[in-house]
Amino acid sequence: MKRTKDEERYELDFDRKVFVYKNLHKDCWSIKQDGLVKAHTTNVTLYNVMMKVNQRGREKVLKEKRKNVHAGISGYLSQKFFSDAWDDITEGELTEITYNPYKYESFVDKGTEKPRWFACIAKLNKKSVFVEK
Repeated sequence: MKRTKDEERYELDFDRKVFVYKNLHKDCWSIKQDGLVKAHTTNVTLYNVMMKVNQRGREKVLKEKRKNVHAGISGYLSQKFFSDAWDDITEGELTEITYNPYKYESFVDKGTEKPRWFACIAKLNKKSVFVEK
């Protein structure tokens, strides 16, 4: 994880929620907290997550046919408040989710296309997002 700036206000508080979204310009995940993009990374694990889609932002994408930041995943970078059981989760216990504003109104399970709004854990890598089944 690389901080965006060295100023103290750009330091991440791992005990507070963050909002993570795909940065299409840098081909990475941007981590936002307190209204500031504080870090960029290619891999991150979040706990107690909620998948969020701003419907007005989605409507703007559909109208203008141009992508903008309107969806992402909110959660905690630290798991100290959550079960240690997630440390040993295997790939077989995870399912891939996706979001495409032209096809879906929310994040969906890639295999079943059923909506996903919450998860206990989300593992984000360069090209995919996995949550527990």
